[in-house]
Amino acid sequence: MFKPFIVAIAALSLLLASCLNEGGKDLPSGTIDGMTIDNDPAGERVTAKNDTIRLDTVPGAPKRAATKTLTLTLVAEISPPVIGGKTLQASSVALEADFAYVSYNYRGDTALGGVDVIQIKSGKNATLRSQVLFDDADVSSLHYDGYLYLATGTSDAAFASSAVLERIRVDGGKLVLQARERVALNSFAATAVTVSGTQVFATSGNTGGLHVLSQSSLAGSSIQTLGDARWVDYDDTRVVVAQGTPGRIAVYAKSSMALANTWTFTGADVPEAKTTVRVIGGKALIAAGTGGVKLMNLATGKIVGSIPVPVVTGVSAALSVANAADADGDLVYVSNGEAGVYAVGASSDLSGTTGDADIALTVLGKLKFNNLQSVNHVAFDGNTLVVAAGKGGVKIISVKWQ
Repeated sequence: MFKPFIVAIAALSLLLASCLNEGGKDLPSGTIDGMTIDNDPAGERVTAKNDTIRLDTVPGAPKRAATKTLTLTLVAEISPPVIGGKTLQASSVALEADFAYVSYNYRGDTALGGVDVIQIKSGKNATLRSQVLFDDADVSSLHYDGYLYLATGTSDAAFASSAVLERIRVDGGKLVLQARERVALNSFAATAVTVSGTQVFATSGNTGGLHVLSQSSLAGSSIQTLGDARWVDYDDTRVVVAQGTPGRIAVYAKSSMALANTWTFTGADVPEAKTTVRVIGGKALIAAGTGGVKLMNLATGKIVGSIPVPVVTGVSAALSVANAADADGDLVYVSNGEAGVYAVGASSDLSGTTGDADIALTVLGKLKFNNLQSVNHVAFDGNTLVVAAGKGGVKIISVKWQ
């Protein structure tokens, strides 16, 4: 996509980048080839809050007597960015230290997207530190590891297929303006990305698979062909991919990338939908769409815990599905599309290796928001919960569970 003014802006921006201090305070803003970075974003998109979030009961959900008290405080709300009058939707979240990185895409045929870099200060307030917008790419998900790694779908005709992995350097909580660094994957869209040491693992859509790339150069070293590869995570010994239509978990030996096992689960049966997997304590925490939440022992494929999708009056079953799940210790959060965000207690710490022993997962309640839309993703680190709520933007929540 060529725009006559881009060459002049790019040259000026690169000159500024070479002259200014890159300590995270004075990094330049500008546009390069369809990517616009703003390192001094206006603050009106952020609304500070100090609201206690009530937990609504969920009829028919499994319950148990809580041995701890869950206290949730809404710290801030961030409205989604707008490009050319088109409102983006928050698609995924990555939490790292005191920062939340939020990706955005656009519902429709037009490829538009972006990322917010949000600093969270002591669970009391939030500041929008930096922003990037794309006029040629949806951002499905992201990962932070010194760089922001973005799983995108592009409209740029320079790429043979629209699935592209992109990365942007981050310095002091601000994005570095430089020539775009992108590599082609295959299939319609990249769906997820994560980084482990010198390796980058990325998944791409229905005709793609698991791509293994070099962290230093983004050169591809291998691809494991997998139908409908939707998400990827890893632990010390395994790389794990969630697939859809039908729901499957592919387990690879991390040292050799040899396929060790393929396990099936019910759910993940809606085409082009989100299915996340979080590897924790030798288990896969799976957001299985219509199948709800599954907790699977990766060594045997046994489902050791589960939560069905909620049935909510006035919400279509097709829109009340488990899109994502995250956990810390014995507390789990699930994004259930238009049915909202659910807090779930586990009968044991999920980070502990428990083999085939069953783990009870019981709903503590549904988080009540005033203006929540369809929830695409959640990220939780034990103290902070960040909710990517589609066109409802981002919710940042302080969590106490004791």
